[in-house]
Amino acid sequence: MPITGWIAILVLILMGYLLIKQYETRLVLFGGGFLLCCLALDPMAGLNAFAKTMVNPALIGAIFLPTALHLLNATAL
Repeated sequence: MPITGWIAILVLILMGYLLIKQYETRLVLFGGGFLLCCLALDPMAGLNAFAKTMVNPALIGAIFLPTALHLLNATAL
């Protein structure tokens, strides 16, 4: 297996560890995906796939609504 395969496995293990330690899920998955895209020498691939799927309005609410509610709760304190 080439070295990139081993690095990809290490990134996935690190992502699993961070998720178990309850780090912010979206940040861990976005960061891990970005690292894997950079490893594949195509860092824009993940962002292009994200932009392609954002044409579905249901996804916009699922992604941004929890963030907006968190910000509202943080400002209420």
